[in-house]
Amino acid sequence: MAYDKDTAIVVWPEYFDAGRTRSEGRRLPKKLCVAEPSLDIIAKGAMSLDLEYEVLEGKAYPADWAAKRGCVRIERGKMPKTAILPLIGEVLVKNQKR
Repeated sequence: MAYDKDTAIVVWPEYFDAGRTRSEGRRLPKKLCVAEPSLDIIAKGAMSLDLEYEVLEGKAYPADWAAKRGCVRIERGKMPKTAILPLIGEVLVKNQKR
């Protein structure tokens, strides 16, 4: 499937940060999160799932507008965002243990 920026989902590093609480932006259980995830790791997670992506540096998570950590736009495909995030989280945890 071709990458379409109009239908792509936005994935912030804050979603996978084990050091954050749910109210601070973490979207997954801590067992699927890592300490301070980078954009490169998230992009590698999308790549390992055969999803097309675009890394956008200098973007700020709306709840933490002062920290411009960036985000990754990932093609949605036929999966909803709630199905894609745990899959990426599993890849992040697996890569962290290496």
